[in-house]
Amino acid sequence: MATLNVNIPRFYCFLRKEFLYDGNAHHGELINVCVFGVASIAGRALGFHILTENGATIWRLPIHALCHKTDAPTMPLDYLQFWDCFSYKITCTTFERLRESRVNVHLKNREWEKGQYMFTLDWYESEDAEEAGDGGHKCCHIIALDNGNFVAQPNNRLKWFCPAFITPYKEKPDYLTNTRVWKVEREQETSTRYFYDGVSNVSDEQTLLYVKGLRFESIKAQQKENSEKVCQNI
Repeated sequence: MATLNVNIPRFYCFLRKEFLYDGNAHHGELINVCVFGVASIAGRALGFHILTENGATIWRLPIHALCHKTDAPTMPLDYLQFWDCFSYKITCTTFERLRESRVNVHLKNREWEKGQYMFTLDWYESEDAEEAGDGGHKCCHIIALDNGNFVAQPNNRLKWFCPAFITPYKEKPDYLTNTRVWKVEREQETSTRYFYDGVSNVSDEQTLLYVKGLRFESIKAQQKENSEKVCQNI
């Protein structure tokens, strides 16, 4: 698995030239580049690796340094990328079901921007990258906006389109962030038999682990309810 640096599906776009001069010169100028990789440093914005037409490679440029239209508006970095990197260990996947899908992106200013899916970046081997709950795992989908910018946004900032399958929601669904993880190797009978006997009296609760104390009150309420049921059966 890739660490720190990862290959991405290469794409051609413009680089805002001031990023070649530490922001001190050439504002408003663009050059043609090929983007071919990404670096992930925990706690920082994604860094894109580019190749210029004159043969230079430039490392770790933020996503707001790139655009694919000459009239793309300049937007704040934290509008385009919602979360910093969760780990030094990163993966890149182009999901076949999402390939070239149209998508609406909900930005920090509460406005929606339309765009097209490119690929997905995700992290692993850190608590922030793998835990459930509000403070846990987030992936980011790289999307080319119709306004000429690129974004790196998590699932809950996106509304996907597929006329053959999706009927877009008009009001936001009242879904809750998942705060649980599931395990299967917790309480299982052992046997010397080649084929195991089925276990019918194992509670489904053994498969649920709440993360970081989230929904603590819900857990206490459930425990109290279970205790009352036990008392009623005595």
